[in-house]
Amino acid sequence: MGNVIAPLLVCWTFAAALVSAQTPVGLARTQELLDQGQAQAALESLAGKTRKNSRDAEAFLLQSTAHFMLGDRQRGEKDLDRALAINPRLRQGWLNRAAVHIADQHYEVALAALETAERLDPDAADNALNIGAVLLLQGNLSAASQRFERYLAQEENSSEAHYLVATNYALSGYVNLSVATLRRAIELEERHRRRARTDSRFNDIAEKAPFQALLHEDTYQLPPGAYFARRTVATPFDAQDGRLLGAVLDALKEAGISFDPRVEVTDRWALIWGDLRVKVTGSSGDGIVEVSALAEDFSPKQWHQRLDAFLEHLTRHLEP
Repeated sequence: MGNVIAPLLVCWTFAAALVSAQTPVGLARTQELLDQGQAQAALESLAGKTRKNSRDAEAFLLQSTAHFMLGDRQRGEKDLDRALAINPRLRQGWLNRAAVHIADQHYEVALAALETAERLDPDAADNALNIGAVLLLQGNLSAASQRFERYLAQEENSSEAHYLVATNYALSGYVNLSVATLRRAIELEERHRRRARTDSRFNDIAEKAPFQALLHEDTYQLPPGAYFARRTVATPFDAQDGRLLGAVLDALKEAGISFDPRVEVTDRWALIWGDLRVKVTGSSGDGIVEVSALAEDFSPKQWHQRLDAFLEHLTRHLEP
C-alpha cells in the first residue's frame, strides 16, 4: 500500500473499503477480492462499471481502494474524489480520504473528513476512535483521551477496542496510558499480551519498565466452574534449555490435544493455548505444570480423558 496508509491511525485499512453488508450485490465479488488482497483482480472485476459516464459511487470507491493497494496513489485519489462527488454521503469514502490526509500529516483536513463521516453516522463506534487518533497526532492529549474514553465506554467488553487505543497511546509515547489500556485488553483476552510482544506499534515503549512489567504478569483468573489440575515434576522450568516446555509440547501432540504453536515464553513461565490452557513454570528447583479448561468446553469425562492422556505422555517424556 506504499505510503497511503497512515502509520499512526490504526482503526481502518483501505483493504476494507466497504463493509460487506453495505456492498451492493453486483460488487460483492470485487469486495471479496479486495479482502483477499487481490487488487489487480478486483480492478478487472470492475470492468464496465466505472466508465466515464458511470454514476456508481460504490464501484469507484472499490476501484480507488484497489489502486491504493497497488501503490497508485494518483488514480486512487482520483477515483476516491469521483466516488464522493457522485455520493457525498458515502461514509467510507470520507474515512479513506482522512487516511490519505493523515499519511501527508495534514491533520486538520483529516479531522474535517472524519467529522463529516461522524455526521453521516453519529452512532458509529469508530467515530470516537478515529477522531481521537487524529487529535493525538495533533498533540491534543486531553481531547483525544475524551474521545477514547467515549469509544471504550461504547465497547466496554471489547478486548480489541482496548488494544487499539493502547497502540495509539504507545505510538505517541504515552507509556502509562498505553499500559493501563493494554492491561484491560489483556484482562478481556490474555493472548493480547503475546500479541503486544511483537507488535511494532509498541516499539517506542517496549523497553519501558511499566510495559516490561505488564509482559511478565500472568493475572489470569479461572472462571467459576472451570476445570483445573496441577502437577509438580522433578524437571525445573528453564526458558533457556527448554526441556520441560519441550516435553509438555510433545505430550500434547501425542495425546492428540490441539494447541496454538505460538507459545508465550518469559524467563519465569510459558503459556500454551488450545483445547487446554497449559502454564509451565517452576519453584524451588521443581517444575510446575498447570492445566485448565472452561466448563462449557468439555464434559467431566472428556476433561479427565484429555488430562490423563496428557499427563501419561508427559511422565514418559520426563523419565530419566
